Amino acid sequence: MATFTVPLILRLNMNKKRFVAVWIIGSCLLFSSNASAQYLDSEKSFFSYERFYAQLDILNGISESRSARRDTRDFARNLADGIYAISADDPVKAKAKLLRALAIWPEYFGTAFLLARVSEDTGDYNLSARFYKSYLNKLKAFSEGRYRISGPLMRAITPYRIESYDDAYALVRDRLKGRGIDLAMVRPFDTVPSFLRFLIVLVALGAVYAIMAYGVIPYIRRRQHINNPPEGSWVCKKCEAYNSNILKECERCGEKRPH
Repeated sequence: MATFTVPLILRLNMNKKRFVAVWIIGSCLLFSSNASAQYLDSEKSFFSYERFYAQLDILNGISESRSARRDTRDFARNLADGIYAISADDPVKAKAKLLRALAIWPEYFGTAFLLARVSEDTGDYNLSARFYKSYLNKLKAFSEGRYRISGPLMRAITPYRIESYDDAYALVRDRLKGRGIDLAMVRPFDTVPSFLRFLIVLVALGAVYAIMAYGVIPYIRRRQHINNPPEGSWVCKKCEAYNSNILKECERCGEKRPH
């Protein structure tokens, strides 16, 4: 049975008076020879669920550990439940659990791959293609080292050699091509609903408009008002009123004319 160490929270001294907690995932897996799973480069083994079954001992251990972060435990529990549902031939429950795991930890490529396979098995090939595209994008980010914090945990819960991006892309591309789907034209699955994306864009545009209408534009007009008085006039620095050059004090506020 696989053993592991759960993620640790390390405290780094950010200055001489204050410590800021920074959690860094550091996991070490030791497997006996009969428990380790070997990754096979064939198309059949790549698209098989078998390699994910080997994760269950690790995920169960993380979900039951009190030392792991709560969100890490919730992710491990939902991912494990999704894999169990797959093994029980219950795609509806599997999809629900996997979507929860994806919402908790969107970066993990394995969840997107499993959702692609489940969607494929239920005949929803277009949705499956979107999950495959999402899986490839996340695998590429992992391969390029962009998940510096969560990358160690991804390796820790993966008891097989993680596939290379190029190999995975070729296998997925050919599989989708066989179903008449061009991988290059597929839009990846997004965990943010469309209406929420629209709302976020709408709020952002509203914020930009408010900044321009009530901040930037009034400021520009004010500067133009101060810097470009009518001929024969001067501008009061206190109230910004125009005054005739013959006046020594502002007609509005009484401020003396600057020299």
